[in-house]
Amino acid sequence: MTKFEKYTYWVMLSDYDLQTLPCLIESKRWVYVAYICQQAVERQLKGMYVFYNDMEAPKTHNVNFLFSKVVSSERFQTADGYESFLPRREAIEDFLVDIMFYYLSDYPFSYKNIMNRFIKKDVALSLYEKTKETVAYLRSLQPEVELPHIV
Repeated sequence: MTKFEKYTYWVMLSDYDLQTLPCLIESKRWVYVAYICQQAVERQLKGMYVFYNDMEAPKTHNVNFLFSKVVSSERFQTADGYESFLPRREAIEDFLVDIMFYYLSDYPFSYKNIMNRFIKKDVALSLYEKTKETVAYLRSLQPEVELPHIV
């Protein structure tokens, strides 16, 4: 696969996540709304990582790490829109810190914190709105791609 095909793959997965969220909201699955929001952001950042670093995205769920690797790349820093990105950087970083904690872990050490995994409607809906806004903005910093329709 070419770099652009890999980038398109990650954007497609992020888009699929975003399209799944209204179904989860309708069914009031608030924990999964938060989880899929995190996944949508992670996948968008992995696409950006591939695009700006010319290499495979690392196998990590750490959105802060991915973001730092994207924005520190020379290609990103010399891209159109970089100057307009700078004033928004801190707000995006703050959101990434928040969303990072909604990655669901099913490993044994997480069973003690099971109650922390359940979130309320207002938190889930706020994450959803911020996720849509953040992914749309990050996507605006890259070339548009035509995504295949996934059923």
